[in-house]
Amino acid sequence: MLKDSVIIGYLANIFPDISSRKIDFHRIGGMSNINYLVDIEEKKYVLRIPGTASEGMVVRADEKRNSLIASQLNINPPIAYFDEKVGIKMVEYVSDAQTLDAELIQQPENLNLIASLYRKLHNSGIRLRNDFNLFSEIEKYNGLIKQYGAKMYEPDNIYHRLPHLERRLNEIGVKLCACHNDGVPENFLRSGNRMYLIDWEYSGMNDPIADLAALFLESEFSQDNQNYILNSYFEHIIPSDTQERILIYQILWDYLWAQWTVIKESKGDDFGAYGRMRFERALKNIQLL
Repeated sequence: MLKDSVIIGYLANIFPDISSRKIDFHRIGGMSNINYLVDIEEKKYVLRIPGTASEGMVVRADEKRNSLIASQLNINPPIAYFDEKVGIKMVEYVSDAQTLDAELIQQPENLNLIASLYRKLHNSGIRLRNDFNLFSEIEKYNGLIKQYGAKMYEPDNIYHRLPHLERRLNEIGVKLCACHNDGVPENFLRSGNRMYLIDWEYSGMNDPIADLAALFLESEFSQDNQNYILNSYFEHIIPSDTQERILIYQILWDYLWAQWTVIKESKGDDFGAYGRMRFERALKNIQLL
């Protein structure tokens, strides 16, 4: 927990007259970052302070530009402040919004809104600032693991198979479009009949099937609900190779976030069995191929 004086210091950079204004703040959820709900004279914001080891994983200039684009698409809440040098971000608080979880996200009314949101993002034709290539990200994280003197889970029977997975995806064909790349349920906010997608740290140009694969993986979607989303997203004409692509991307996501956990924990964080669970699920799924 950060000291109140530290939070006030961050807010003073955003609101120079903070000492003369009525202010209240308290800690709210966040897995890798530190988030505060800030109330300044009855105007509410969410302040995001980056967590440990994020400087090697997230390019804040890319996140800032992509977040602003998403806000222009009315997918992301309006951004009030973003310091790309240190990653401090403040967004307007959506007061009537419901943060989804793994159960709520699979309710039919939410599935329809999410399919529509992804279709809007993926078909926007917008070029994000950066590419997000899972194979390149895995290599980057592998370098960070070595740099921090950490060690990947054993036995690692996945890393040497990555070139095979990459060749297979290239054989099938990879399309690039604007993607969010972090489909955890807590990144979805529902306000009435509107769905927001927040936290664009890992956004970039990617295969839209990778985005959908992450969505299904993070909330352990039932096969029926996966099919529901896919039918809505593709308007009932689902490409024949979709399930294979989803499985490949889910292996890659699990492996990447297992690496992420190893890196974070090498810097003092503790995620319990989270990283090992993702690693073992990747091992299991690669056998299905």
